[in-house]
Amino acid sequence: MAILCDGSYFDFFKFVDGRPAGNAPQFFLGKFPDGSLRQRIAVMNPDDPKDFLRQTRLLCESLYFVFLSGYQAGLEAYWNRSVERSKDTLRESTPKWHVAKVSAEKALEEAKSAWNLRQEDKYEESEESAKRALQFLVAR
Repeated sequence: MAILCDGSYFDFFKFVDGRPAGNAPQFFLGKFPDGSLRQRIAVMNPDDPKDFLRQTRLLCESLYFVFLSGYQAGLEAYWNRSVERSKDTLRESTPKWHVAKVSAEKALEEAKSAWNLRQEDKYEESEESAKRALQFLVAR
């Protein structure tokens, strides 16, 4: 994972899974839940507490999404490695990695749903979706 910030926007990048043999790892530009490729870092009005909190929350939610995406990608990589190593012998860890990977995928989907619901001003539904995302992470 990588985050690039120019002071006004930030972008994030992820490794491409499954690179060709002998080639260097490749990055691709990540997408936020609303489909955008960049997240604006808004100029906040320190005299307006509501505006400050709204903009700070959006920034925190964006970073949470980026880190959760990285967590899910890491679990995916560990699971793939475990599957590859278990071709000749049964590994006890492989099913555990799979359960963790699936749980992280579900958490990421719920987090995306919470993001989109919040953008639609559906605050209660967004909060419920965010709680479900947390439950998937805790269950992992």
